[in-house]
Formats: sequence, C-alpha cells, structure tokens
Amino acid sequence: MTTLFRFMTVADLDAVMELAHRSPGAPHWTRCIYQRAIEQEQSAALVAIASEALVGFVIANLVLDICELESIVVAPEFRRQKIGAALLDAIIFWSRHHSAQRIELEVRAGNVAAIALYERTGFLRQGIRRSYYSDPQEDAVLMALPLGILPKTVEKNP
Repeated sequence: MTTLFRFMTVADLDAVMELAHRSPGAPHWTRCIYQRAIEQEQSAALVAIASEALVGFVIANLVLDICELESIVVAPEFRRQKIGAALLDAIIFWSRHHSAQRIELEVRAGNVAAIALYERTGFLRQGIRRSYYSDPQEDAVLMALPLGILPKTVEKNP
C-alpha cells in the first residue's frame, strides 16, 4: 500500500474532523481552527492518504524560532505502519526549512506509543504538566527536539 503525503486543503476538513473525533487522544477542534491551520503562513497542516482515504494528519505552528507540534493523528487501523513517523519527519523538515531551532510538544503521559516514537526521533523529555488533559484527566509529558544551527563554513587563516 502506498501512502501519499501532502498539504491539507479545505476539501480535507470533513475527513480530518471525522478522524479526530474517532481518535480519543486528538484535540477536538472546530472546523474554523483547522481551516486557520491551512491558511496561516506560519502553520503546517499535512495529511496522509492511503487507498484514496485520509488516514492521518499533522498540524504545527511556528512561533518565532520554535515549532509547536499541535496534533498528530493516525487512524487506528493504520497505526504501526510508519505513517506517524513519516508525518513527524515532514514536520521536522518543514521546521528546519522555516529556520526553527526546536520543536516542542505535549503528549498524554499514557500514550506510550507516541512517546516512544518521539524518543526514537530524538525528542527529549522536558517536564510534566500535571492534570493537563481532561476527559480523561491525565498529565502531559513535555518534549522537545533541538534542531540546532546548521554549521557555518569555517574559514582558514592564510
């Protein structure tokens, strides 16, 4: 099965919202919030398409030189197929392209699979926000991925 990754369009919004509502850990935003992520220059909203269906999405925002990973969702029946990792890689590429110095996120403490994905990618745990999530109430693990500064050309003295 081939998976296509592309920027989200307004035509994707119904499928994105349906997928978010099928995923208990995903934020249940309004259509307006998703549309704003598509339209804003400092946001990245990407989707994963497999078998002509939307099977995942990711949304991130650039604030100064920090990329805030807002949401990454993969349909339950398509998990463990590296779709989430590919969406995360796309955001890392986008962040570097937009000169971000780090990516930050919050993840439910009980989302062991997501935490493992982030740690495999190089994210470091930065702290805990107690009772950050509701329905059900749960702590958030704060994580960050330093992107660093690209090395400059070293000039040799004559």
